[in-house]
Amino acid sequence: MTVPGDNTTARQRRQVRKLRQQLTEHQRVESAVRASESTFRELVHRANCIILRWDPEGRIIFLNDYGQRFFGYSNDEVIGRSVLGLIVPDTESSGRDLVAMIEDLLRHPERYASNENENMRRDGERVWITWRNTPIVNAEGRLVEIVSTGIDTTERKRADDALRASEERFRELSVRDNLTGLYNTRHLYAALGDLIARNEPFSVVFVDLDRFKRVVDGYGHLNGSRAIQEVADTIRSCVSPPAWAVAYAGDEFVIVLPQARRDAALGAAEELRARIAATSYLAATGRPARLTASFGIACHPDDATDLAGLLGLADRALFDVKSSGRNGIATRPKGGASRPAR
Repeated sequence: MTVPGDNTTARQRRQVRKLRQQLTEHQRVESAVRASESTFRELVHRANCIILRWDPEGRIIFLNDYGQRFFGYSNDEVIGRSVLGLIVPDTESSGRDLVAMIEDLLRHPERYASNENENMRRDGERVWITWRNTPIVNAEGRLVEIVSTGIDTTERKRADDALRASEERFRELSVRDNLTGLYNTRHLYAALGDLIARNEPFSVVFVDLDRFKRVVDGYGHLNGSRAIQEVADTIRSCVSPPAWAVAYAGDEFVIVLPQARRDAALGAAEELRARIAATSYLAATGRPARLTASFGIACHPDDATDLAGLLGLADRALFDVKSSGRNGIATRPKGGASRPAR
């Protein structure tokens, strides 16, 4: 015969044992979670990269030990402060507006899964960081914080910049004349081809120094080269963008005047002719040399619409000046005789 009180006691004992088992399991899980959290925090602090947590207002919630050492701040000096003005300057050295970039990142973090920008250490040193950003949102999809991991890419960025500068310098040198620093014929033909393809009006002015062989014979080849350099300086002083000049061959030059029609080209040629005639060259030798130059002009599209035709007309106009006394300017429209301008 079963006593009712005995059944109740047994049931209670089973419930107690079950509760104890549940409590033990809960304690085991809780202990594992604490151990896991401790391990995670340790890994975060020991990570060899910057780990940053910041809120939707751009304020720092957390910066790991590596990040603190990297930027030069203690934990107390960064928590609660905005990234702007602390580790992010208002503008990059290039002029990019980082205030606007950070504000856009906070509004649209999904657009910035990764980004590279200039950052700033405590001592003011500028460094480049490549960031990977993970937005953390709540159940309503509202941004709670952003977790950003960053690596220092300053040396790579500087190497890339140096390589680009070197490439740009190489490209520039490839279209420059070694002696004068003016453009060379490679650039002349390519650039004129582009202007013609765009069907833009422009003029070309051929320039040839008169009786330059006398300078070489009287002063020597080295001083002859120096005179060419000094004439190139005179041309540079008369030519303003978008116009540009070319060292064509020996003592010959070409000036390209985008958007300039005949009257403007004649005016530019006369200014340069007068400047050359008024300048003393090779003054350092103690025997200053006076030079003059002859000019031939052709205009696109009025005179010619192709490269060879245009250069040919300018060259023939120059030859006509040479044949008729030098130190003058002429323009030779297609199909017509050369028209002296001076």
